[in-house]
Amino acid sequence: MAKATVSFASGERLEFWASGPGAVTISHYGEILWHVPVFETHPSYYSYHHREAGSVVVEWDRPEAFLWAYAYDPATVAEAGIKLWEFSTDEILIRAGKEIDTWLRSDPGRPRIHFSPCRNWMNDPVGLCRIGDCWHLFYQFHPCGGDWGPMHWGHATSPDLFTWTHMPVFLHPEQNLWRLGATGGAFSGNAFHDRDGSLMFFYTERLPAYDLFKGYREIQKIARPDRRMIKAESISTVLEQRPEGVEHDFRDPKVWWDEASGAYRMVLGASLHGDPAVLLYGSEDLLEWKYLGPLYRAPPFFREQGARAIECPDFFPIDGKWVLIMGFVGHRDPDSGRHNLLYGLVGGFIDDRFLPDSDALQLLDFGSDFYAMQTFATGGRQIAFAWLFNWEFRKPAGSPYSGELSLPRQLSLDARKRICMRPADEVEAALTHAPLSSAEPGRYVLDEVSIDIRLNGILDGTRITATEAGQLSFSIVVEDQNVSVQLPHDDGSIRYAAAIADATDLRVIHDKGILEIFADGGAVCGTRRNYLNVRPDTLVIMSKAHVSVFSGE
Repeated sequence: MAKATVSFASGERLEFWASGPGAVTISHYGEILWHVPVFETHPSYYSYHHREAGSVVVEWDRPEAFLWAYAYDPATVAEAGIKLWEFSTDEILIRAGKEIDTWLRSDPGRPRIHFSPCRNWMNDPVGLCRIGDCWHLFYQFHPCGGDWGPMHWGHATSPDLFTWTHMPVFLHPEQNLWRLGATGGAFSGNAFHDRDGSLMFFYTERLPAYDLFKGYREIQKIARPDRRMIKAESISTVLEQRPEGVEHDFRDPKVWWDEASGAYRMVLGASLHGDPAVLLYGSEDLLEWKYLGPLYRAPPFFREQGARAIECPDFFPIDGKWVLIMGFVGHRDPDSGRHNLLYGLVGGFIDDRFLPDSDALQLLDFGSDFYAMQTFATGGRQIAFAWLFNWEFRKPAGSPYSGELSLPRQLSLDARKRICMRPADEVEAALTHAPLSSAEPGRYVLDEVSIDIRLNGILDGTRITATEAGQLSFSIVVEDQNVSVQLPHDDGSIRYAAAIADATDLRVIHDKGILEIFADGGAVCGTRRNYLNVRPDTLVIMSKAHVSVFSGE
């Protein structure tokens, strides 16, 4: 057995996930305080609560059994965050505070200005909210590996949407799904501040499921946080029964207080008689919910083109209109080959009916790697994050984590009532924007920091090419009033492009393989996630427009 001496504060907790074989013992002067004689063969969650401040001896026999481990002091975790534990054959390496930041930055392939988990799998942003001056980011998290698995809610906080403090896991599945050989768990949902200021989180629990595409059961729950925002203190089921015509997809609640009706409202993503749909529910007390009917039902061609359901619907007022945002899971656009796209509609919401100004859906991102976007209102702004995931080309093996989020975006409507997204004000405040000079016209030498490219003027004929050791990192072309993007692994079978008409502005932010494009005042956006040649050393820009290039660090 390996052993190490570790100091604990009074009340400090150790939480970890492990799978057998293996064992761990915590003792003090030879007296056993806590002992797991044999880890279960499947992943399981373990928690040790230390009572009195002092040093203990931790003994373990198989470091590979520990899948994700951290400790924290509940009294100080809001400021200090968690302490990461890493077991080896002869020691426990503990990282805290700035040590975590240094370790994350030591990964040459990890983006620098986009949020990512310390370890393991992350997908949808969930439960986004702001409390005082503190931003809270929750996210779908699988703590036991780099692939999707039983869903938990990870948690991080920030004073500025860039400097993140990693917090304990907030929500767990209601059952040990690994033990059952099942998937499911705590799926997506939103944070809701009631009129009295109380905070709660609505979310979907997928009950133990044995098929990813059919036959599962999804129910809606409320989680109320403890006073320190560390854990869900109480969880209640509020909606179990599905309407007629809804087979199994019934998830991702968005809840708000509706002034016009004087009651609470909720939208859910679903499939209604095979058509992707958004369902509307109403409640007087947040506990008993009544189905009010479909808020939106997609035209039949979506079903015919593979769409199984709508996921992560978002519905909110902005600039005097109501905006509906939807992800169509399984859908593949026959014209471009892109799939799982994100669309929006703008209109009115009257007597519990959504009346779109036009039936034409606005494609919110032409890159297809921008998905499960969630927005929340704060300080008169609508802020959004999305999950960045390349559906066509997966991350190579060997990375300690998988998954990033977009830069925070700020939403608005332009004069044509188009949904526009641009980097949030916090992006501008956080980046230094040191100008880069070109040794020869249009040619820039890059280091490993992120880059921010801005063009203003005549865009037609623009070509932006970034390479690493002569190999393509990314290419962006504007011609015939269209903008298109190409990555190294693109084989031409899918077209990543959008019309930009008479746009005179184009902004490109690149960060270790993450490419975010904003054009035409943010009405046209494109996001790609690349894993090849992610550290370009040369940038060449040919354009009639005025060009500025900045270091993004």
